[in-house]
Amino acid sequence: MSAKWPAAFNAVEPKSIKIGILRDIRAGQHEMSEEELERALRAHTKTGKYLASIVAGAPRVDLKGNPSGEVSEADAAGAKGILGARMARE
Repeated sequence: MSAKWPAAFNAVEPKSIKIGILRDIRAGQHEMSEEELERALRAHTKTGKYLASIVAGAPRVDLKGNPSGEVSEADAAGAKGILGARMARE
């Protein structure tokens, strides 16, 4: 996904992606199965770097890197909670 949409999926400097981006991906690509798409998106959004990018008020981006909404307080709290739980396990 990072090769096809580098403005949205950057492992080095991840950006918060828009809610519903999977629908946009499905509409424009046919190389990956539904399962592969969901697995790749889940893998990207569960990385520590991605979760750290989920900050309240930060812009979310679409596939082209354009602003498309912003991170809510609830989403930021959820990401912080996941990161905190990981740190506690380590």
